[in-house]
Amino acid sequence: MKLISYHEGGKARYGIQNGDGVIDASARLGPEFPTLKDAMVGGMDQLHSLAGEAADVAQGAIKYDLPIPNADKILCAGRNYRAYHEVIDAGGPLQFPSIFGRLASSFVPHGGAVINPREGENLDYEGELVVVIGKRGRSITEENAMDHVAGYTIMDEGTLRDWGKKGTQNMPSKNFYHSGAIGPWIVTADEIADPMKLHITTRRNGEVVQDGGTDLMIFDIKFLISHASKFTWLEPGDMIATGRPGGTIAGSDKKIWLSAGETLEVEISDVGTLSVTIEDEE
Repeated sequence: MKLISYHEGGKARYGIQNGDGVIDASARLGPEFPTLKDAMVGGMDQLHSLAGEAADVAQGAIKYDLPIPNADKILCAGRNYRAYHEVIDAGGPLQFPSIFGRLASSFVPHGGAVINPREGENLDYEGELVVVIGKRGRSITEENAMDHVAGYTIMDEGTLRDWGKKGTQNMPSKNFYHSGAIGPWIVTADEIADPMKLHITTRRNGEVVQDGGTDLMIFDIKFLISHASKFTWLEPGDMIATGRPGGTIAGSDKKIWLSAGETLEVEISDVGTLSVTIEDEE
């Protein structure tokens, strides 16, 4: 089942992707579940019961929103793939993942425009698998971690590399307004047999620039969930981006940064394809 948040007729809605159309779950579930995050808390059975019904609106009539527009937390794991230049540069095996937060305002949805900002020059792409939490938890064990997963989506975890040198902190370089993307939907966990056996392919203007499997993660999904839940409550709708394989601009010999007019696609097997364009900030 593919769960989406979207706009149709000027109104925020959520539903289920069904072929070339969308089942309007927000209308069918009613005011008890005003957002997809609310429906994930108490209405998952109702959502599953709607999955086989006919679409209410054509695909062309909607505009995608972020999968969870009101996510409480968006956490990202850095340096989490083997054979990746930052891990080598780090000087040895990592004992714990590098975790940082991102603001919802730093992302655009599927079909949107990632902004190349006035105040930065080195906009990079990072295609990543994202875990969406469906069950609240704290101090979650690795053995129970997957019980807390609602599904998976895709992120372009865009980064302003030149801002990574303006101090020791990650947050500014990772949180420029509309510098990344998430979407297009959430594929529910029951549709993914093993999230550690998926393939990530990022294409820049149609050319493959990232190509690697999630089996290359240093810290797997179970560990990331357990680790994050030790310092914060994980809530339904929270997202954990799990890192990315090599192939970014920062790791290339020729550093040709993203610029206006380019297209970027991040495809993950069994999940889908996130597609955006690049625009200069006005």
